[in-house]
Amino acid sequence: MKLKNLLILAVPAFFWAACSSDSESSPAQPVVTPEISSASTADPTIPTDPSNPTDPTNPIVESSASVDGVPLSSDAGSDPVDPAVPFVPEELVYDTIGFADIGNAFRTVAPDEKVVFIMRHAERESGVGREVPLTDNGKLQAQSVGQKLISADEFVYAHTAYVRTKETACNIALGRGQVQVCDDSFVSDTISQLTGGWFVKNEDLRDQYVAETGKDTNTSVIVSLWAYDGQFADAFYDLEERSLEVINTYLIKDYAEMPKAKVIISHDEFVVPLIAWATNKTASIRYHRGRWWVNYLTGLAIIVNSKNEVRYIGIKGLETATE
Repeated sequence: MKLKNLLILAVPAFFWAACSSDSESSPAQPVVTPEISSASTADPTIPTDPSNPTDPTNPIVESSASVDGVPLSSDAGSDPVDPAVPFVPEELVYDTIGFADIGNAFRTVAPDEKVVFIMRHAERESGVGREVPLTDNGKLQAQSVGQKLISADEFVYAHTAYVRTKETACNIALGRGQVQVCDDSFVSDTISQLTGGWFVKNEDLRDQYVAETGKDTNTSVIVSLWAYDGQFADAFYDLEERSLEVINTYLIKDYAEMPKAKVIISHDEFVVPLIAWATNKTASIRYHRGRWWVNYLTGLAIIVNSKNEVRYIGIKGLETATE
């Protein structure tokens, strides 16, 4: 498991789909990056010791907690933490491409740590417009993820300005037992910037590369080739700078201001570059290799301790991290 130490800034409240992605992909308006202090960012190293079970490069059998569809029945972690009992984190179990089940990742969060789960939405109906909702199966998928996150901890929710991302967040809350129905009473934040356009610097140039690369190419291929192999870089912002900017501006705050857990629901072309950067590309969802793409409810766990140190885990909410 990788650890990156980076400054967390206190900020205000803040399947291949033919030639399309989850969201409208116009570039997001650049946000002025908050001033960063002299605190340094550690250069992460990747564990390679085969005896280390948390090494993403050391394939391990997938956790049996993974489910695609029908919610699990589980009350794991639902009791309040007894301070007299030492916390023993669950062993992280990575699959062959570097992802751990979200429930497994959640059970590694220590009492002095807080977590943000940023994920792609659940299965949607055909189309990519803002009003496209989840399928019935997508609602069940999201509820099954909520079942894996049942606990006495405080959970809050955020999503983009798309119906399917809000529905995903609400159905996760429903699976946790926080809400009884998904309707307008669901309390959540909307963060419209968290779409694929966040990383795009020049949309016309990106689309030009799509046209020039071949008939089987779409924007998702270009995003993957950029995030994992550094191609078409002039169409995108710097991956590290833009990832740190979105993390410090929208995803996490200073430790004292954070709830115990937050679920943020976004889109494929947003989470893919973020996963590539945060995991040093060890969580592999290269679209152009084997023609797989990030699955629904796959994303990243961002875990912050009381010293404002951050660690990242590639997570999957369903049985597999790729479609």
